[in-house]
Formats: sequence, C-alpha cells, structure tokens
Amino acid sequence: MMGNKLSITLPSALVWLLGVVVFVATEGRGLAQQDAGKLLFLDTFEYEVQRDVTDPRPAFLTQGKWTAVKSINSIGRGAGYIYTVDRIPGYTGKFPGRDSNRVLVIEGRPGTFQTQTDFYLKLGDARGPADQIPGNVWFQFWIYLNYYDDPEDKEDQLSGITNGKWLYPSPDGIYPTHPRWLFTIAHSTQVWSDYHEKPQYYEAPSYHEFLFETQGLGGGKPPVPFSNIQTAPEWDRFKLGPTHVDARIVANRWFLVKLHFDTSTTSGRYEAWLQPLGGKMVKMAEYIDGVTPNFSWKIPPDQVGGHKTVCMPTTLGSFVPERAKNNKDCWIYLDDFAMATSEDKLPTYPQSK
Repeated sequence: MMGNKLSITLPSALVWLLGVVVFVATEGRGLAQQDAGKLLFLDTFEYEVQRDVTDPRPAFLTQGKWTAVKSINSIGRGAGYIYTVDRIPGYTGKFPGRDSNRVLVIEGRPGTFQTQTDFYLKLGDARGPADQIPGNVWFQFWIYLNYYDDPEDKEDQLSGITNGKWLYPSPDGIYPTHPRWLFTIAHSTQVWSDYHEKPQYYEAPSYHEFLFETQGLGGGKPPVPFSNIQTAPEWDRFKLGPTHVDARIVANRWFLVKLHFDTSTTSGRYEAWLQPLGGKMVKMAEYIDGVTPNFSWKIPPDQVGGHKTVCMPTTLGSFVPERAKNNKDCWIYLDDFAMATSEDKLPTYPQSK
C-alpha cells in the first residue's frame, strides 16, 4: 500500500451534506450530479495546470473539483508531476473526450528518482460521511500511454510500466489502508482465459504495454482477502486479472476503460470493459460472486460498503533498492474521468461499425 508519507495537504474543495456527495460544476468543467443515483463526478480537464510552475492550489481543486493533489508541481514531493496539456508529443490525432482540447498528464518518475512514486489526485474527504465513493460504483476514463522517441531528442517520452496502483480507495479516508478493492496496473499478471481450468501467468511483450488487475481485499488485522479464484495458486486467489491476453493497454493508442465495483452487499462483483479509439468495446473481466465459475467473493456483513476517498494513481514502481533499479518513467494521458452510480449515467462515445 502507499507509504505513511501520504497525507492530505490541502483543504477540502467539496461540501458534504446529509451524506450525499454534491460536486459543483464550474464554468462547464468538473461536471456534477444533482442527486444520488446519477453521475457523481466528471472532469474533462479543460483547464490549465502547468508542469513547471509550483502551485499548491492548482485548477484541479478549483475547477476540476478534486479534493486534494500531491505532486512535485503542487507541493514539491511525490516523484511525479500532474498537469494538463493541449498536445501530446508524437500524437497527431484528436483527443477522444467530448469537445476535448486538453488532457490530463500523469508523469511518473520512479526511474529518474529510483524510488516508488507517491503522487495523486484525490476524491472524497476523510472528515466526511461513509460511502462518498459508493459501494456500487462505476468509473470510466480514456487512457493513453505515450512511447515517443523524438528524432531531435527534445520531447522524448519513452514510457515503461512495471507495476503500480491506479485507483486506490480508502474506507476511512486514511492511508495506508486495506480497501475493499484495489485497481492496479502491471507489466504482468494472471490471465483467466474464458475461465478454462486455472489462471495462467502472463507477461506483456514489452514495458510500454500493461494490463489491469483488481484485488478483492478485506479488512481486519492482518487483512484477509475476500475474493477467491478457487483454481488459482493460494497466494494469487484474490488477484482478478483480465480474461484474455488482448485486454491490455498498448502504447500510442487511446483506450476507453469502464469499471464496475460492487461491494454494497455480501456478494462482491467486479467487471471491466476496454474500447480502443475507433474500435468496439469488449468485456475484459467479469468476476461475480455466485455467477463466475470456480469463484466466490463473500463479504462479511460488517465489511459491506464503499469508501470515503479514492486516489489516482498513487504508487508506481518500487521503493526496494534491488527492484527500484528497474523502475521506469512514464507519461500517461487521461481524458474525461467519470464516476457514477449507474452505467447509463456515464458519458457515451461512438463505436466503429
């Protein structure tokens, strides 16, 4: 989990009232919901945050309506930069978001600093009510991993991914923690192809590709994972990887990622979809208690629910010296980050015929 150095360094930018999360739209940016059961949050990143200017209160908080930010260009720490741009080195197409002119940049520098990153954007408030991130929640975003070798060596962005957390929620808003689920990225994971026999270890062909994985975790000391792939090795039974090897992010192409986590009852559920820009959306993972063969996700009644906060991305790479030497820098771009309590409230985009 994240190191103890992670902390909220900025005041909350949201008002929490009667347990309902209300995100207020500002000039058409950071769009929000009016009541429960709808779109909770949408940031299209149509505002400027500079990489090389230190600003402890950037537009992520005032216009994007995130509640906190930690990065080199916000508070001088974190081993990474978070900012927005209107162009991507080496990329000539249009951005995939709705009427998009700017995108988010998550520039991780675990290779440069030879340590694990600790940087993020955060939603939610530890001082607010439970379930600000609902137990039954949907996320969606466009993602682009850049791998560009500039002939003039002025804008090289040779991204590599080893491993890291991507969506890291907290039941009480305090970190490090043991969330009900943890969404990660990795160069390798186990793939359970169409639920045949048992999951198989899979490594991406290059470090400028990565796969997604969800870990169905649980509370308690020590924590006991609740999700269980019964045919997997005992130490990997809680690691919910993709169900086919093509469900991975490759460099220099936009992908729409749609996620569904449900820990609002004693039966857990995780589903994920992937759509390349210009292509069709396909389901890349389905783990449903009582439905998926040879799988269970039984959640004790006192562990049912959502989270107070969620951070993105938090830790990339390793802090262990012998592993940190293999850390790689990365430039990951995002467009239209959304959170909702139902799939039909997420933004929609055309698919190819």
